[in-house]
Amino acid sequence: MKIKYLWLPLILALALMGCKKDDPSVLHLPEDTAVPQGTEVTPAPLTPAGDRVCTVGQETLPESQVFSLTVNEVTFDPQNGLVVKLSFTNKSQDRTFTISLDQLAVNGYMQSAPFAASVPPTLSGSGELRVPVENLRTAGISTVDELVLYPLVYDENVPQGQGDAVDGAFSFYPTGKTAQTVAYPVRQISTSEQTVVDNSFGAVILLGVEQDAQGQQVLRAYLENRTDRFISFEFENVSINGEAEAQSWSKALAGGKRAYAAFALPLGQISTITFNLVAVPLPYAEGTEPLIQQAGSYVVSAAAATPAAEGGEGVLAVTPTPTAGTQIYTKPTKEQTKNAKKGYLAKDKVNLRSGPGTSYKIVQEDVPEYTSLTLYELQDGWWFLKCGSKYGYIRQDMVAQGTAPKAPEGGSSDSSTYEGTVNTQSVAALRKEADTDSKCLKELKNETKLTVYYKTKGDDGKTWYYVSDGKQKGFIRSDLIKTSKNVPSK
Repeated sequence: MKIKYLWLPLILALALMGCKKDDPSVLHLPEDTAVPQGTEVTPAPLTPAGDRVCTVGQETLPESQVFSLTVNEVTFDPQNGLVVKLSFTNKSQDRTFTISLDQLAVNGYMQSAPFAASVPPTLSGSGELRVPVENLRTAGISTVDELVLYPLVYDENVPQGQGDAVDGAFSFYPTGKTAQTVAYPVRQISTSEQTVVDNSFGAVILLGVEQDAQGQQVLRAYLENRTDRFISFEFENVSINGEAEAQSWSKALAGGKRAYAAFALPLGQISTITFNLVAVPLPYAEGTEPLIQQAGSYVVSAAAATPAAEGGEGVLAVTPTPTAGTQIYTKPTKEQTKNAKKGYLAKDKVNLRSGPGTSYKIVQEDVPEYTSLTLYELQDGWWFLKCGSKYGYIRQDMVAQGTAPKAPEGGSSDSSTYEGTVNTQSVAALRKEADTDSKCLKELKNETKLTVYYKTKGDDGKTWYYVSDGKQKGFIRSDLIKTSKNVPSK
């Protein structure tokens, strides 16, 4: 697996996304403090402030003792496209920071807006992110209802993984809408498109070969990330008309986002393009299993080319490609009712949709975990099912088969709870699952009061507590918390 060098800063950022290093054994010392020889130190760490909804106008994103980044203005018009004006200040006396914003998302679609600057000690600077209006039109965007920035600020002299970086997703809603009311534009349909893969992890649809505004011949593609973390879509072992290409193609997307990509082709008549498609979660670690791995081919002259056969040497075909004749059910057939299975939700706050894909409308929002389901048919990575009195579709990875277990102790119907307090030198990560690789829901400061429901053994072999800070429930490692009494296991 080859990850392109231009993504190295992004990979560094995502390794820390949303959570500072929550290991209390890491020593944190002020600047200019003498450090014992051989001691690893995180000097004056910046404060990650990701996953935050912001307002436009002098909005400071990360702010710490040593660095600040501010969004001053966001403008959009048919001539100049989208312009985001930034300013930043390095408050450190002896450290140089690099600020990088390679991508942003507009109304759910990722856009390239390369920006990088090296900021010496005590100096300030400013800059602009620009997205041409034609790029926005390609994604069907005529107004900027949602803007998400992914900034990275880091000190190259601090070892990777010691927390000295600022990153996250910072959301703006210039027209007053919210995350729930922004309508992502429906993708454009092409008569020559080919679906390479469309499953619960993502979609890759090749739209056609054309010339761009600069006269370069390109293969246009629609990409969709249906997970909650960054994914890199990699087109490897690319061959054009049977001749191997020296360069492979790649595109990274944030969780839940979409993009239109244009991959450069040589000039001249092109009849066939073949490749291996691999999608891996970022940051990539050696040994990580791909989410998608499939061979593909595109016949330029064909209106609806057929993907390469499944199961080729070294190729894992993940989920069958949906066909134009896929049946969308609103009620189960007699056969489906006869063969129905019991199931339940394995995730919390899941949306029930009217069809097998995120482009279908939501029938019911935020269905809670452990809700009992009746499962009728699995279609393209989505279950057609009954939830309460409503029929619809839910992604396969959010559903478990069998009888729903009893909800965790401490739920709305259970009063068996215990008291706890965060006990760490810095902050502790409240995670979605009992695993250090799980998504960080929020950071909890030292001495934060918690309601503790139960303890469990995590996939990493460590003990974790299921807790609530009064606003958010999640898992926290046992060595980062003090409890009032012996909490029972689940």
